[in-house]
Amino acid sequence: MSVPTVTVVIPCFNQAHYLREALDSVRAQTLPASEVVVVDDGSADDTAAVARKYPNVRCIQQRNRGLASARNAGAAHTTGDYVVFLDADDRLRPDALAIGVRELLAHPACALVWGRCVRIDEHGTELPTVPPPPVAGDAYEALLRNNFIWTPAVAMFRRSVCGPFLRFDPAVDASADYELYLRIVRHFPIHGHTGTVAEYRLHRASMSSDASLMLASTMAVLRAQRPYLTRRRAYSRAYDQGRRSWQAHYGQQLLRRIDEQAADPRRWRDVGATMAVLARYYPRGLARHLARRVLHGRDRRRAPVRRSDAPEAPPRPEDGGRAARRVGRAERDFVS
Repeated sequence: MSVPTVTVVIPCFNQAHYLREALDSVRAQTLPASEVVVVDDGSADDTAAVARKYPNVRCIQQRNRGLASARNAGAAHTTGDYVVFLDADDRLRPDALAIGVRELLAHPACALVWGRCVRIDEHGTELPTVPPPPVAGDAYEALLRNNFIWTPAVAMFRRSVCGPFLRFDPAVDASADYELYLRIVRHFPIHGHTGTVAEYRLHRASMSSDASLMLASTMAVLRAQRPYLTRRRAYSRAYDQGRRSWQAHYGQQLLRRIDEQAADPRRWRDVGATMAVLARYYPRGLARHLARRVLHGRDRRRAPVRRSDAPEAPPRPEDGGRAARRVGRAERDFVS
């Protein structure tokens, strides 16, 4: 039996300095890719020039339309049986394509298989990485709780099964991969394996480091799942767990950002923008944060000035209860 053909699509926007590493990782595969397509999404750097230095790499150029659009353009210009989407700042491990093909051949009904990745920093140094636990049971239910397919580079898609679904939604650009997995798994089985197939780069210029963008897009993806929650009672519970988890993950980053911005009088406009995102997508967290800040300010203003040798008054046992009630009232007023 002939080995299926594999396409690698690499969208790139102003990341030519990382693109070389991505392309080198594809060229180092033990199972060569049959097609490699770089989509230059309106870059102002030398992305196209870097791509054209590599033989057998096709470069498609378009005006800047976003990550989802670039992935779609790449997929539309390829014919491989299997497809891998590699972000320009990530890298594939040498056996990534071989492992993906092996797993799809072993699971012929699956629309996609996914493996694991390790995190790397901006210089390519490996960072401590705790892999997600294995998925047991209903994959859609598990995805509602958490996107266990961390980055598209760990997934390989079977075009013959999920071809009509293989489109990233530009409306949720930053979380379009998450939306795609949820849409596919509602119709087809998927399979996870334990092979480490990619290196996921963390750096300040990455889209995933923008907590405001990620919170807004992820909440939009989850809201779109509401019509499907009635299929099983467990889906609603998983949805609520996932919503709270994403809100806490990105919301806490934004709350810390507010404190940093508020410390600089020149950044009050930034404070307002960050609070607007939180008010829409994480109102309870913002309410609790503001209530704590208000109570802290009151406590500081009310603190009596004592001589250093004066005995401290014992704490009043009801103070904690009153403070908790004030936080609760502030939160209810804000949310309502």
